[in-house]
Amino acid sequence: MISTKNITFSYNKDQTFIMPDLYCEAGSTILVTGNSGKGKTTYLHILAGLLQPKSGEIHIDKKEITHLKGSKADKFRGKNIGVVFQKSHFIASLSVLENLEMASWLATGKKHKARAKELLQKLDISEQAHKLPSQLSVGQQQRVSIARALMNEPKVLLADEPTSSLDDKNADNVIELLENLSKEYKTALIIVTHDSRIKQKFTNQITMV
Repeated sequence: MISTKNITFSYNKDQTFIMPDLYCEAGSTILVTGNSGKGKTTYLHILAGLLQPKSGEIHIDKKEITHLKGSKADKFRGKNIGVVFQKSHFIASLSVLENLEMASWLATGKKHKARAKELLQKLDISEQAHKLPSQLSVGQQQRVSIARALMNEPKVLLADEPTSSLDDKNADNVIELLENLSKEYKTALIIVTHDSRIKQKFTNQITMV
């Protein structure tokens, strides 16, 4: 579960973003939409603990996280928040499987190979496990990004423009995967997008203006 209240953020004194309040239960999905420049990705980075809000509260699984700093923030994020970035940011020299193992090692100090293989199978990319990320198609890379975000069984899954570089078929597949996995793993899913193709798929939406 994730909820926010009265979140504001400023890059400088001339522009302050007033973020909408949200509440998303485990296994549910919220779509955050809006035109470019309205602060959607900024909001996602705040929810992920990558940016510190100017004011307001963020509760994840009943824990208020805006006061967490440094290693405490990193540890909480690693164990409780999964992020599917718009660009994949893999470690280029590691295989797909090793990238997933690294995600668990950074958060827990252990490489959970069995879970990595399970997720790759669930996302229908197990045959790509020993390839380098650069050898995969864009659609396959996106699936690996989703697997990596789920490696540590997060309470919250955040997806930043997950369909922006995909064709219609792959966009539909990725959205269906995200929604089904959110329900299966009881993860609150928040998708940030301006992709009009997927807006009709969700009734629970917030528009940033």
